[in-house]
Amino acid sequence: MNTSTAAVAVQSIDMVPHDLISVIGSELRTSSLKVAEAFGKLHKHVIAKIESLDCSAEFTSANFSAHVHQVEIGQGAKRESKHYEMTKDGFMFLVMGFTGKKAARIKEAYINAFNWMAAQLFGRPAAAKTTADERTPLRAAVSLLVGKKSLMYPEAYALIHQRFAVDSIEKLAPEQIGQAVEYAHRLALDCEPLPAPQQELALVEGGYFVSNREAFALHNVLTLAEGMCETLGVVENPLRDVKSTLASKVAGLCGEFRFVKSEIRQLRAHCDAVYQPVAQRLLHLA
Repeated sequence: MNTSTAAVAVQSIDMVPHDLISVIGSELRTSSLKVAEAFGKLHKHVIAKIESLDCSAEFTSANFSAHVHQVEIGQGAKRESKHYEMTKDGFMFLVMGFTGKKAARIKEAYINAFNWMAAQLFGRPAAAKTTADERTPLRAAVSLLVGKKSLMYPEAYALIHQRFAVDSIEKLAPEQIGQAVEYAHRLALDCEPLPAPQQELALVEGGYFVSNREAFALHNVLTLAEGMCETLGVVENPLRDVKSTLASKVAGLCGEFRFVKSEIRQLRAHCDAVYQPVAQRLLHLA
């Protein structure tokens, strides 16, 4: 699909995906400025809505980041103004309260834009071979395995992936779901011993295998580093205004981090995939 074709999907607000979505590092983001323009709202009202969202601190940190930009106020003068960048999840949480037929069309256009940009940047994911309902018995069997063997969910799913040579249960063929359920039950009920754990840092085709525990920790490290980089980005302009030598160092550090992050995009995606089910489990237990 080219950009002109994509524009048809978002014609309700007469914008192409690049007008709505930006690539920040390896993430797709939009901004409070663009949301305000698209929905015909005052930017200060969008800012107020974001800052009053009833979501957890963890969700806010992962999906919203505050930034400062310069705006013209006349006669060559400028002032600082705050705006927010947000992920697709952040955008969806924000606009849930925007109602009406026009708002619905704009939401659809935005979602189409996010999806189109993701397809161009990352490629389209392979379609699942089974439905979520068809995989329900397997998820229940994995939960049993987790409870019986005191495993983390990523560790339990890794046993299924290893047995059937897939990287996701969505890749299992329909006839393999029943086999996977039986395998999980046999492991949980001691009818079959747990496979020996993989070496923590096993050499694999010139690289190293990252264990699920390490991937979980690495996700947290990268998330903290992103937050630090965003904070540094906010203070860069004030540092330049006072002619501090730290401004160039801050810019260099942020640029280097964004480059490194783009180079480890696949590793980050793997760490996120390990982290998310564990985080959901902890949230459920809380």
